[in-house]
Amino acid sequence: MSQKHSFELSSFLRTLFLIFSAIVYSAIIGPPAILTSLLDRSGRWPSFFQRLWVDWLLRTNGIKMRINGTERLKKEQSYVLVSNHASILDIPAMIFAAHFPVRFIAKKSLIWFPLFGWFLHLAGHILLDRQSAQSAVRSLKKASSQLKKGISIIVFPEGTRSPDGEVKEFKRGAFLLAQHSRFPVVPVSISGTYDMLPRQGWCFWPGTIHIRMGEPIPTWDLSHRESNDLMRRVRQTIIENLKKGTAERELSEKDRRKRPYDAMEDAGGRLGPLTR
Repeated sequence: MSQKHSFELSSFLRTLFLIFSAIVYSAIIGPPAILTSLLDRSGRWPSFFQRLWVDWLLRTNGIKMRINGTERLKKEQSYVLVSNHASILDIPAMIFAAHFPVRFIAKKSLIWFPLFGWFLHLAGHILLDRQSAQSAVRSLKKASSQLKKGISIIVFPEGTRSPDGEVKEFKRGAFLLAQHSRFPVVPVSISGTYDMLPRQGWCFWPGTIHIRMGEPIPTWDLSHRESNDLMRRVRQTIIENLKKGTAERELSEKDRRKRPYDAMEDAGGRLGPLTR
């Protein structure tokens, strides 16, 4: 995957505006979102405010989305959504792409962010202490409970954002969850976010996020040995769909670059007989 290495003032200012808008929207939406998290144990109202925050953030910052494969997923079904992770933009992109309530498995340190972290904790997101085996067990139980309530779980099995945009090796947590809960696993490929806002650097480049949802993989009869095979299969599917998404994005950009010239040729052809 390519990365824009050069510094550009406008892209840096765009990053600052992204951060500013995230803070402002957290201040506006955070209090009612936290209140409903305390009162609504079904999780529906927290999901509404979560998606509203994402919708405002994407629209304000001109982030475009292209999503394929959601027709494969049923709104009334819970899933374990397993995705690659190359940018912080992957998080709002996944919330936007899912047309049903979702929660993340994320690092526990996020709880210390005012309003944002408090909402994550109260809304039922699974905040994991990676250094504690007991925390991992508790997280597994909490995630299973959310799945049974009709809330899907999003997992980035690489554990952290990829430093170069390439898909790294997966950790087994997502697949242990699938084995324990017996809910389907969905491979999700996200492309475009690394070029827009990579892990290293402070420049936010305009672009389109492409998300491709794979076919749900049943796990109700999954054995311990087969969970390792499932992990390899899901990773390979994500990589293959990333290649498809990259090819489609490059073709779309090529068509967009050609379009003005095609339009000029068409116009010239139409006006040709009228000019001398």
